[in-house]
Amino acid sequence: MSDTPDPAPETPEPIARPPRPGRAREPSDPEKDERSALGFAWYRLVQWILSTLMSAIFGLRTTGRKNIPDRGPVMLVSNHLSHLDVLVIGILLDRPLNYVARSTLFFWPLAPFIRSLGAFPIQRDGIGAQGLKETLKRLKRGGIVTLFPEGTRTLDGDLGELKAGIALLAAKARVPVLPAAIAGTFNAWPRSRGYPVTHPIRVHFGEPIPADEVRTLGAEALTALIRERILRCQEVARRGVERDLDRGTFAEGGR
Repeated sequence: MSDTPDPAPETPEPIARPPRPGRAREPSDPEKDERSALGFAWYRLVQWILSTLMSAIFGLRTTGRKNIPDRGPVMLVSNHLSHLDVLVIGILLDRPLNYVARSTLFFWPLAPFIRSLGAFPIQRDGIGAQGLKETLKRLKRGGIVTLFPEGTRTLDGDLGELKAGIALLAAKARVPVLPAAIAGTFNAWPRSRGYPVTHPIRVHFGEPIPADEVRTLGAEALTALIRERILRCQEVARRGVERDLDRGTFAEGGR
């Protein structure tokens, strides 16, 4: 396992606004996304609306965006605190997001909406054969696939144990693994509460684990490395939230 220095404090970046709804896809976009032109315009519209709301309500800010690869397949792995997590990460990516969601969420009218935003179903107790196949398919097309390797939302706000399947998936995909962590969404909307409240939210993206390194590590070592990198990102994101609260730059909502 490689040793990396503790992450240095970074100046938070404002949310990078997605292109205005209706803007055409850039000709240089290397991803073979299956979204139609209308579907892509819809994705950008939702992204733009959510970015505006998240910035105004939750003061969403990010660090480490320079670590997000501009192109090519990427497995983005993050901690999982809240229903808000997928929305938060999707807002911050310039590239269209693909993400796994438990199969129980695919019911009318939610299913068409989340599918339009890049979701595909997995079994609750693991990614399953179909989920694995779909993940590899989207990575092969050159996309970013977001995974929450804990498998479910945390009960206490801390990072839980990672599912063993994350190492198997990474080994099969043979693509860079981008660690990230979210802080603040657990306070804003934990699984124990039926509604969200205002609270500052921060996201930090760490340095990708290169595909060559992924290939050389065994399952146990790779799982441990991914967990370590997510924890490092979590430290940075949590410090950002703490600074926002200490400075009084954000009015915390109810509990």
